[in-house]
Amino acid sequence: MLKLKNQKYNKEIWDTIYLLVLQGFNYVFPLLVYPYLMVTLGAEKFGYIGFSLTITQYFMLVVDFGFNLSATKRVALYKNNKAKLDEIASATLLAKIGLLLICLLAVLILAFCVPLFRVYSQTLLILFLMVVGNTFSFVWLFQGLGKIRVLSFVNIISKLLILPLTFVFVKTKEDYLLAATIQSAVYILGPLITCVIIYRNKYIGYWFKTTLTNIYHEVKSSYPIFLSTAASSIYIASYVLILAYFADPVEVGKYTAVEKIMRGFCYLIFVPLSQSFYPKISAMSVTNLPEATKLVRKILLFIFVAMSGVFVAMFFLSPYLIAFLGKEYAGTQTLFRIMSVVPMFIGLGGVFGQLSLLAIGNDEDKKDFKRTYLVAAIIAIVSITFLAPYLQSTGAAISLFLTELSVALGMFWYSRKYIFKSIS
Repeated sequence: MLKLKNQKYNKEIWDTIYLLVLQGFNYVFPLLVYPYLMVTLGAEKFGYIGFSLTITQYFMLVVDFGFNLSATKRVALYKNNKAKLDEIASATLLAKIGLLLICLLAVLILAFCVPLFRVYSQTLLILFLMVVGNTFSFVWLFQGLGKIRVLSFVNIISKLLILPLTFVFVKTKEDYLLAATIQSAVYILGPLITCVIIYRNKYIGYWFKTTLTNIYHEVKSSYPIFLSTAASSIYIASYVLILAYFADPVEVGKYTAVEKIMRGFCYLIFVPLSQSFYPKISAMSVTNLPEATKLVRKILLFIFVAMSGVFVAMFFLSPYLIAFLGKEYAGTQTLFRIMSVVPMFIGLGGVFGQLSLLAIGNDEDKKDFKRTYLVAAIIAIVSITFLAPYLQSTGAAISLFLTELSVALGMFWYSRKYIFKSIS
């Protein structure tokens, strides 16, 4: 994998290998379940779920508010200071609960007051339970404490217990609401188990022992990252939102089907590396900056090679994937081939942005991170608005390609001072 001298990063390498196995298992189920749902529910009913999942993921990003990066870094820095750790954890959790209540109000307005969304209202409300579960997932805490393996194991157990029910109970197109309920149940069971683990192991001594000032500080620290993630979520959601306006649920279903397969393979590779090395690079940025930049370059090389493999698989194996999905997904080969390059942009952009600008950088670098995503959001909305009316799902795929390319280029431009620093 990553050949590092003197096994300095032995723990992180094994964490990554462990997480790759767990994440692989973690993604095998969705990659089995989603194609099953695509075939069983058909493009229209899967379009209901795909659309609602996209909106739900937007709310999840709002509730995260960048804490998975900012709070993770602070937990990693203060994990040996119990009082400070309790303060950070309490303030972060209360901030997330407040954001959850705002999102709940927003989803009720969307479901009942916006005519465009009424056809999706039932699946939207059911899948909102994923946002509730995500609020109490504590990714930021486990990642900062260096115990992300535990969280990944919990996620696998949840999927093993819940997702197989899809194959048992979802048999016809009319079972789409049940399918949505099963998807949400995974996000509820996992956090319940996580809360028990935190309590039994006393990772946090005192909850809610904080002040409004501390909550404000956590929110302020995460705000630049939130603006960036909000911008990225806006452009991710905009593809489906604008496509749903100009096209029927069948086109939405085709686009979301291919996009989920693409992101599944992409996140399978990038997420374990990011979760394993982000806390380490954050700590090293204070004590040994040259070593931190060398480590980022090694990860960058690995990501490039791995994402090249994803490109080859998606581009050349797309006819077999389409044959498996069935006749309702005929004509999606163009979508597969356009999106086959996107994982490269997502992976490299993630290393440039998260592991360089955020883990190593300062407050000014956070602003550059935010600027990149704001520009990308503008590119996304403008391009999808022009392309979707004429090219439908293909237009959405082209817009996604252009937007993720702009993110990768922007992150590279701002992070090059770290990437190429002290090369020897």
